[in-house]
Amino acid sequence: MTLDGKRITIGLTACTPVDQMPALMRELRRRGVILKVTVTPNTLNFITPLVLRRAANCAVDIDAFEEPAIWDPKHRSIADADLLLIAPASANTIGKAANGIADNLLTTTILSTNAPVVFVPHINQVMYAQKSVQRNIQTLRDDGAVFVDNTQGRLGSMPGNEVIIKAITDILIP
Repeated sequence: MTLDGKRITIGLTACTPVDQMPALMRELRRRGVILKVTVTPNTLNFITPLVLRRAANCAVDIDAFEEPAIWDPKHRSIADADLLLIAPASANTIGKAANGIADNLLTTTILSTNAPVVFVPHINQVMYAQKSVQRNIQTLRDDGAVFVDNTQGRLGSMPGNEVIIKAITDILIP
């Protein structure tokens, strides 16, 4: 199914499966998606901006206050998208989003968008089971966020790219 011309901003957090994201980005681009990418600063402990930039074919935004590499008068803010995908989503970012904390570019983007927000959590099982994490997930669901869970593996772990793409397609092409 084509997603031609759909604009998706992908926000990455510091989780081990972040190395799966370039393959997801390439597949979304193959389906016609125009990507923007933002990462939390700690994400850079797991993957480099160059890898992400090459996969997404766009700049990787890290800091809200850095100067853009190229000035583009037609540039839209990263919050202006058809869908905001947070994958992998850490317990930290989910907690910040649930409580309206905007202390980095990704969490600011979450608060600044009118687009549907999709979280793909990757949280270790002990953390995932914590009442506070479950409360934060429920708060975001109550606020209209969509969660794509791994139904084939352990709950709280990131599902495969095909599951994520299906969820995105179901939202953008009902």
